[in-house]
Amino acid sequence: MLAIYAALASFALLVPRPIDEGFTPWVRGVLAFLRNHGLGLLSWLGYDVVEYAAHAVVFAPLGILAVVAFGRRMSWLAVLLLLGACWLVEYAQSIMGSAEPPSTPDLLLNTAGALAGAAVGYWAATPTRARRSSS
Repeated sequence: MLAIYAALASFALLVPRPIDEGFTPWVRGVLAFLRNHGLGLLSWLGYDVVEYAAHAVVFAPLGILAVVAFGRRMSWLAVLLLLGACWLVEYAQSIMGSAEPPSTPDLLLNTAGALAGAAVGYWAATPTRARRSSS
């Protein structure tokens, strides 16, 4: 499962054109609808917020799967590999012809998503008996 998700995420992240090309008008329309009908609660929600959140959202499942695959005992190695992957993806995009150089916010959001996913994976890899006794 980890290998499949990593392959799909790599494809989506390393495609030389924006993955949301063609969907941008639709996404912007949905966001406008939510802002207009959210009673002012979603006035902060714009395309840039969704784009930044996508960085973390892509890496969170990778963090979960990596820690579960490596196990609690080797979770430190999974985290190190995830951090390397986060940075590698950003630099690979610039090498493969992306118009944008790696940006600090993108790198930080990739890392935050991977670490959040790793924390969930670490919790998920806890034996259920130990989780019950700590609740």
